[in-house]
Amino acid sequence: MPSWLAHVSLAWPLAKRDVLARYRGSVLGVAWALLLPLGMVVIYALVFQGVFKARWAVPGEVAEPAGAFGYTARVFAGLIVFQAFAEVCSRATRLMADNANLVKRVVFPLELLVVALLLQVAVHSLLQMGLLAVLLVLFADGLQLSWLWLPAALAWTLALQFVLALVLAAVGTYVRDLQHVVPVVMTGLMFLSPLFYPAAAAPEGLALLLSLNPLTAPMEFMRAAWFGHGRQAVSMAPQALALLLALPLALALFRRLRPGFADLV
Repeated sequence: MPSWLAHVSLAWPLAKRDVLARYRGSVLGVAWALLLPLGMVVIYALVFQGVFKARWAVPGEVAEPAGAFGYTARVFAGLIVFQAFAEVCSRATRLMADNANLVKRVVFPLELLVVALLLQVAVHSLLQMGLLAVLLVLFADGLQLSWLWLPAALAWTLALQFVLALVLAAVGTYVRDLQHVVPVVMTGLMFLSPLFYPAAAAPEGLALLLSLNPLTAPMEFMRAAWFGHGRQAVSMAPQALALLLALPLALALFRRLRPGFADLV
């Protein structure tokens, strides 16, 4: 069994326990994982398209007509990616402290805590992606050949989450202020990410910031796969290469700082 698959199989019981614990005691249980994003879709449709008449306009392409479902669907597709990153980053800063009983067990591979966190968030992301797929079939253009790119887009998203979670979990154990700083940073990144607008439509100054934002590439890749432009993945090769180079560096940093975790939690 590959080492990464072994890590997933070992981390899944931890992830499953936390997913079930989140909804334990509620009347609808895990159904909330679908009802909450569905409610968000309705709100965005009412506000952005019902009130502001927003349209998704990419230079050189025909804009979605006002009132069409396309704008809301594209915002929702980006929101799935952004919310996953926001939750992973916010929780990673206190991951070791929240699992102090496991951290103090020297024989426990602490990387599994990061993998378990990603699995927890991935469960919700997959449910939301399933909901988006149903909505697109019912209210938009239906199945697209470019959906075959979705596994690659999801893999990219998970890989970047893993890198960020490793760094934040390691540094956050030493620098507790990170748990207060990261939510503020994520709020800023919401408006500096192509969430409510396409990256191609950003003005020159904002375009530079978008190019430096690590969330831009996976968000655009995921949206391109959903809406029939999977071929755009080729143009993201430099960002993919940078991610591959960052992965071993993040692992090295985590393992370098790991010996001090037990004394700090």
